[in-house]
Amino acid sequence: MKKYQAVFFDLCGTLMQYRLDRLPIISVDGMQVESTTPLTYACFREFDRGQISFEKFYKDFMITSTEIEQEKNETGKEFHSSVRFDRFLDRLDADLGPRRTEIHRLLMDIHLEKVGQCLELLPRHKELLVKLKANYRMAVVSNFDDVKTVQNVLARDGITDFFETIVISAEVGLRKPRKEVFLAASDRLKIPHEEILFVGDSWTHDIKGAKKIGMATAWINADHLPLPTEEIQTDYVLSDLSELSRIL
Repeated sequence: MKKYQAVFFDLCGTLMQYRLDRLPIISVDGMQVESTTPLTYACFREFDRGQISFEKFYKDFMITSTEIEQEKNETGKEFHSSVRFDRFLDRLDADLGPRRTEIHRLLMDIHLEKVGQCLELLPRHKELLVKLKANYRMAVVSNFDDVKTVQNVLARDGITDFFETIVISAEVGLRKPRKEVFLAASDRLKIPHEEILFVGDSWTHDIKGAKKIGMATAWINADHLPLPTEEIQTDYVLSDLSELSRIL
């Protein structure tokens, strides 16, 4: 079995699980939806005095988020969370006066703090990192719209020091599968691409992106989806990150 110098990890869905059940639940058009908006709206009302309804608040936030996601997919660019909330407040068109900057910061902080709380490191994943640290250089390479949130989550779970570098798309200004994101990590460690194993759950963002610059890949296929019929193929298929121990 091939020996690698380094293992690079995606964050959400790979290294950590995203727990939607930790978000507040609201009813939208008869459906139950998980969202941070009940938390951000509670803060917003203290400034707005109830002039804008929750329904408009939620709708405008979702429209803004959808537009930004579309723009990300079309351009490959990353937009910091501050851009989302700036555009959101523009769409709300609330009379916030000189306190807009303060409100912008509070809403973004509340949203990001809750998102961070939804990221969970499973004990078996941390045990794997402990074992791998003895023999491999490691890095985190993630699409995420705020660097500080990722840093706080890694520190909270005591795993920051496992990684020689942490590359977040908000820092680079581009998103996986853009090669610049992968190169930012490999260049820092100065390791040939063919000696790096990239582990991720997204076929498009992780596997295709890493393969295009010559990295080996391990696809976390928790839902047991059929392998895509593409020219690019992954080296390994895992149902859970803990199975990485049978490769390394």
